Amino acid sequence: MDQLDKVVAAYRVTAQYPELLSARILNSSKASVNVHSVWIQKVLERQSVTKFRQTVFSDFKTYTLTSPPTDITNELISAHSKSTKYFCVVREIESGNEIKQYLEVWDECSLVKNYDLSALDVHGKIYTDAEFGTLEWSPDETKIVYIAEKKVPKSEPFYKQKPKASADKDGVHKSDTVPGKQYDWSQDWGEQLVGKITPVLVVCDIKTDTIDVLPNIPNDVNPATATWTPDGKGVVAIGHTITARKLGLIYCANSPSIVFSLTLDGQYDVLSSNSEQLCVKFPRFNLNGTKLVWLERLAGGPHNSCFKLISFNWSTKEITTVVDFDNQKVHNNDVDQNENLPFYGLYDLLHHINILPRNCWLNDNKTLVLSTPQGGSIHTFAINTETKVISYLPITKPFHESVSVIDICNNILVCYKSSLNKPGQLFAIKLLSTFEAYDFTNVSIHEISPSHSLPNSENFVVEHGYTLYNKPTTIFYGPKNNNCPLIIWPHGGPHLSSLDFFRADIAFFVQLGFAVLFINYRGSTGLGKDYVESLIGKIGDFDVKDIYNALQYNPLWSNRKLVLFGGSYGGFLVTYLSGQYPSEFKAVCALNPVTDLIAMFGSTDIPEWTITEAGYNFSEVDSLANSKDILMKLADCSPCKNVHKVQAPTLLLLGEKDLRVPSSQGLAYYHLLKKNGVTARVLMYDDCHPLSTVTADMDSLINAALWFIKYLNSDSENSII
Repeated sequence: MDQLDKVVAAYRVTAQYPELLSARILNSSKASVNVHSVWIQKVLERQSVTKFRQTVFSDFKTYTLTSPPTDITNELISAHSKSTKYFCVVREIESGNEIKQYLEVWDECSLVKNYDLSALDVHGKIYTDAEFGTLEWSPDETKIVYIAEKKVPKSEPFYKQKPKASADKDGVHKSDTVPGKQYDWSQDWGEQLVGKITPVLVVCDIKTDTIDVLPNIPNDVNPATATWTPDGKGVVAIGHTITARKLGLIYCANSPSIVFSLTLDGQYDVLSSNSEQLCVKFPRFNLNGTKLVWLERLAGGPHNSCFKLISFNWSTKEITTVVDFDNQKVHNNDVDQNENLPFYGLYDLLHHINILPRNCWLNDNKTLVLSTPQGGSIHTFAINTETKVISYLPITKPFHESVSVIDICNNILVCYKSSLNKPGQLFAIKLLSTFEAYDFTNVSIHEISPSHSLPNSENFVVEHGYTLYNKPTTIFYGPKNNNCPLIIWPHGGPHLSSLDFFRADIAFFVQLGFAVLFINYRGSTGLGKDYVESLIGKIGDFDVKDIYNALQYNPLWSNRKLVLFGGSYGGFLVTYLSGQYPSEFKAVCALNPVTDLIAMFGSTDIPEWTITEAGYNFSEVDSLANSKDILMKLADCSPCKNVHKVQAPTLLLLGEKDLRVPSSQGLAYYHLLKKNGVTARVLMYDDCHPLSTVTADMDSLINAALWFIKYLNSDSENSII
């Protein structure tokens, strides 16, 4: 097998594993549980992703597949009613030249309702994305709430000849068509939310077959992620407050927002505090409807930082803080194991698996379970909202692998566990309890989906290290006892974190014989609020130094052949590192990198990001033309300032539809590299920021691997890989 065949084979192996989208417990008891799950999987032969559903039964000894995997790729979003008597689906179907949406309602046996939403024309397309998407049954199982685009009047040219049959006897054209508006531009919500301009809350009543847009939401509030009130007479939702400019929402947990309630007859009330401008997420009622919780932080600032957990008494309207930013401790009866286990705060996962699952409460109506990044892993905690005690759930060892809670019913948890070296698997977790309290130190763990292993996984190691600031800041993944080439792979954001969970792209490189080093530099999440915010005003300085110092900390890392791979802000860092330490790295791959912060300000969907990260207040900046100090700071922070020093051959992987880091950033950097005689190549994909389509993912990763292999071998007598 030649080199190219080996690379393609490694991609095929690592791309084969399905990834969890969602899971729901259909019913559970002390003796058994039924779980319905939805997965996605790459289909390389079709150059597409398929989505499938399956159901399993577990008696907490073994599990049985009760329905075979069923392709549901054309289902956009779905929801079970509380009793599981009904199941609703939003399905998208191609009909001639039109793509139509249908809302289907199924009972245990058959399809009972099917609403052609395009024909009914009450609203535009239903939102099914992670930021806005909602589909939820009312408590009495007669209504469904969802979010859709507001219907806007059609427009036509000022002059257009019309058929005589369309006019009435008086010659007046009866139409809601408005002339001269077809070229009006409206702000949408940016990267991967293109065309999402004015969301509305919609209720479908399956008894009366009516579909109504709920009234009285202020024009400067865009509703998102709604849930029914306990009495079923209204909803509670997140409202994104509209400022002079809509800033991109995806990957940004800092958008100004509120928690509001709205009754079906139009009574609107704001529930969250109005004393400061806040960012709020994930409203969740407990089982008896007495408490509502959500996550909250100040709006603005870093795109992701530490959240508070807020509790709202539904009767008295009293707001209390359950988990604050600082000085929180993990309590556990198993003192020997968890006496010194730190708690670094609550952070949004910015992933399709939420920190707070839709069903997050235990049966006592006081305790909820959530999962949050902690020092390079995802830990799962139980939090008593009355005593404010935080307990670690020992589903895996601390700072080892990642465990996310997906659903809870009758004190049974469904969790998803994975690591860099092991694809994800679903588990049912039984919490043991006495009459007085839960015993969180003693949980029983039962697999409910197949266990997958990478080829030769026993030959690879994942090592977490306290390399920087006495915190768990590094993760090494690669072959054991091997001096193979090392990829330095900084995460993006910068306010995200590298985590020990399965990623096919990383496994692909390790299967080829590379090792990978991840560094959670200052600014990363999961290590405390102060750690996140310490990078503000210091980008291109603290983060770059942390990565280089972590690398030099361990000679077993620094003495290897080194290459760089990073995307988005990770692309910023790898291009910065290759200019600042030009002799250290043999090759660079940068995916949609930020390279010029001045140009970024005027072209991205998040212009405030550039100003905030440089250490200034976006609300005080109208134009860079009048801000010499800011201009100089942005120039000084940009990787392009050191492009004349770069030696490493550089591959740029760009998305033509990227609104977050427009391809002009990478192209401008490419031209500078070529001007300075550096070997460079651009691959341009018909894709957006993450390059996540199968076509772009396969081509970019295989080309990146071949790029590394070529330039690692070019100065070596023997083949490195």
